[in-house]
Amino acid sequence: MYLQIIDHLAKLKKFVQLCLGVLKVGGTAFIREDLSKFNLHRDFFCFFFFCICLAKQNFMDLYWVLKKREYVKKNDAEIITFRDFLDKTQYTNTGIFAYEWIFGDNFISPGGAKENLAILKQLGKLKAGQSMLDIGVGIGGGARQAASEFGLHVLGLDLSSNMLSVAMDRLQKDKDTRVRYSLANVMECEYAPETFDIVYSRDCLQHNDDMPSLMKKIYRWLKPGGRVLITMYGKGHGELSTKFQNYVQQRHYYLKTLEQMITALKDAKFANVEGKNITPRFEQILTQELKNAVENKEEFLKRFSEKKYADLIEGWNDKLGYIADDNHNWIWLFAVKPMHS
Repeated sequence: MYLQIIDHLAKLKKFVQLCLGVLKVGGTAFIREDLSKFNLHRDFFCFFFFCICLAKQNFMDLYWVLKKREYVKKNDAEIITFRDFLDKTQYTNTGIFAYEWIFGDNFISPGGAKENLAILKQLGKLKAGQSMLDIGVGIGGGARQAASEFGLHVLGLDLSSNMLSVAMDRLQKDKDTRVRYSLANVMECEYAPETFDIVYSRDCLQHNDDMPSLMKKIYRWLKPGGRVLITMYGKGHGELSTKFQNYVQQRHYYLKTLEQMITALKDAKFANVEGKNITPRFEQILTQELKNAVENKEEFLKRFSEKKYADLIEGWNDKLGYIADDNHNWIWLFAVKPMHS
């Protein structure tokens, strides 16, 4: 049945609190709502996003399945989980849209839509109907591009409810049934063996602290002959500056070298493993994005604050410095699951 009682944010928050109060840890709630009746659908996505199903061809008639979990709060800190870190620091709503302004519409990864399309093409021949798992889907531009350009059926995972609420909001406008989203930690996900033709991840896996386990999961989830393509931030071979080490710690990065990532893929039994240091391309993109930001400062300030502008300019200049010191790398990886494993 429809709730049809939650018409503003305060009621939505109260409803969530009531659900948490009556559920046991591990308990499950099933919720359905036709969000076409309300203006706060993005708030619903932030609160109630795990895995959604569309009903009766209505892209605003949604089901949610939620499970109550318990987290231990440490030292009265507001940041309890990694999802808290993402949604309350780096990927606040303002932060997301400021990043998008620099990277380009629907993207928060280097080079925007043009670069992502070029990287998708590096997967080789793609067939309509093939299934793709997109780890770290962000605001959904890459998933929707994979569906619209190649006809792929994409399941996009992310741990930031703020980013996925943007992705879901825009999917309602596209009405593309080939794209689905799930708010989830990939390390806690389980899919049947040989589920996906492709696993794809753009600039996300540097947040993962157990790469060997993740590579084994990806191997298990891929069909024989399936392909994995990853771009991610990596660690260079220069002496790491204190400033760079603080940056890595603040961003919750677990940076690997290119060689370490190649080893992780090979240890997971992948074949045809390829790895490239694409940092020169990263430097080109950052330089162009910085130039665009400086030339279009007034446009930026119509939407965002002076402080946000200064922070972004400083951040881009810092990254260029880390690249010059061979601290910050950009890594490209490709591998295939053997037909007979």
